[in-house]
Amino acid sequence: MKKNKATNIIILCGGMGKRMGRFTKKIPKPLLKVGKIPIIEHKINYYKSQGFKNLIFCIGYKASKMKKFLRKKNKTSIFSNAGVNSGILKRVFVATKNIKISSIISYGDTLAKINLSDLLIKHKKSNSLMSLVIAPIRNPFGIVKWNDKNKLTFFDEKPILNHFIGYAVIEPNIFKYLSKSIINSKNGIGMVKAIKHLVSKRLVNVYKYNGLQLTVNSVSELREARNKIGKYVTFS
Repeated sequence: MKKNKATNIIILCGGMGKRMGRFTKKIPKPLLKVGKIPIIEHKINYYKSQGFKNLIFCIGYKASKMKKFLRKKNKTSIFSNAGVNSGILKRVFVATKNIKISSIISYGDTLAKINLSDLLIKHKKSNSLMSLVIAPIRNPFGIVKWNDKNKLTFFDEKPILNHFIGYAVIEPNIFKYLSKSIINSKNGIGMVKAIKHLVSKRLVNVYKYNGLQLTVNSVSELREARNKIGKYVTFS
């Protein structure tokens, strides 16, 4: 258990957050407040409450503001800056270059009460290069399929699907299986290509999670998170 607590958590918080519009013109998205404190502070507090203190922040956009805030909240913060225009996978690649053990990946705009020790244990037992945290989500639409004669062959009203929630565990040798073109892909394209490639090799494990999860990826999601945190649920 103590060995697991030494695991590094790689927090991706360097994106520009363009979908947030005016909210991220002056400050990076992880510093937007949800309840009384910023998103990133909720994450730090939760990780510390579980005994995880080795936090590596992948910064980029508004890096100086992120550093100033994070140094106050977490004195042992380690920073990795692959540049503002680097994709998600490239940021992870740069941050984990000298790490020799499993790392937890955490998207900076997602809050989830995952039992991280259990996640690491299940990952190790799977003998996989990567474990993705998956949660159920109800599709708000009726899903249909039809044949080449335009006859309906399938209908499912608001099915429950499963989606990746921005948390994962990776092994240090994962990048030996990925080409430079995949690693250097822009935005989230590299991560998608990496997952698909590793899936084809049967090297990706699934960790099922059904607890509290909030993603702040748009203005509407920010409003929803602000409405929930502190009013209906707590995150600590």
